[in-house]
Amino acid sequence: MSSLIHYTACPVCSAGTIKEALRVKDHSVSGEEFSIWECAACHFRFTQDVPDAASIGPYYQSEDYISHSNTSKGLINRLYQAVRKRTLKRKRKLVQQQTGMGKGQLLDIGSGTGAFVSEMEKSGWRVTGLEPDSGARQVARESFGVNLQDTSGFFSIASRSI
Repeated sequence: MSSLIHYTACPVCSAGTIKEALRVKDHSVSGEEFSIWECAACHFRFTQDVPDAASIGPYYQSEDYISHSNTSKGLINRLYQAVRKRTLKRKRKLVQQQTGMGKGQLLDIGSGTGAFVSEMEKSGWRVTGLEPDSGARQVARESFGVNLQDTSGFFSIASRSI
């Protein structure tokens, strides 16, 4: 039985003005329906009642979950790879624009197979990537040559090592 994380306030701004905005079905992996809530104060949207860290693993350990398999098998996955390549560059440019920095230090939590970590490192950023799934960390090493850390070490990261 999984334990769920239920928010009573916004996880970003702590406002108590949160409510359900929509429901979505995961058609690619679990087939489950999830509730997306929105904060009236800051407009952040988040998934409500998600499995906790100890229970979420099976959602990511599917061959169909490309963020953790990095597969190019099939038309959809090849399209995903092409779109991801473009969006990674746009994401890097967004980080640079919003921070006003061409390079610097970055912490990426939930790094998947390390594609974003790799993109930022290629642009001269020092990146610490954290990923709870050991399989995804292995794919990151094999596919992108990046060494991601387990999220269990989050609280022991020294500020200078980020």
